[in-house]
Amino acid sequence: MCAGWRWWGLCMVGLPVWAGAHAHLLGTEPPSNALISQSPQQLRLRFSEPIEQQFVRIQVMADAKPLPLNPANMQWEASAKTLVVNLPAHQASSYQVQWSILAKDGHAGKGQYTFKVKSP
Repeated sequence: MCAGWRWWGLCMVGLPVWAGAHAHLLGTEPPSNALISQSPQQLRLRFSEPIEQQFVRIQVMADAKPLPLNPANMQWEASAKTLVVNLPAHQASSYQVQWSILAKDGHAGKGQYTFKVKSP
């Protein structure tokens, strides 16, 4: 059937491809690279797969200074795919959000995004 290394590639063509369920960031509110009218009170990060909530790390930099966050600032929607981060009161013109996660399938992921606030 598929004996020998020379036939391995041709045999693999006939097999179904396993699409690993690596979690990735599908969207954010405010959106990445957005220019919004006022400093947000919360962030929403929507992932493609359920996330292990105890292995999430979020850092929000407002004008290059970290905002103080703790687990009480973070709530998960029932699907474990969307994280809502309540932000402390603040005013800033630029934001950088850094995140790292561990999906329920055991795969880790990380990334960052930025957005800005219009000047008054």
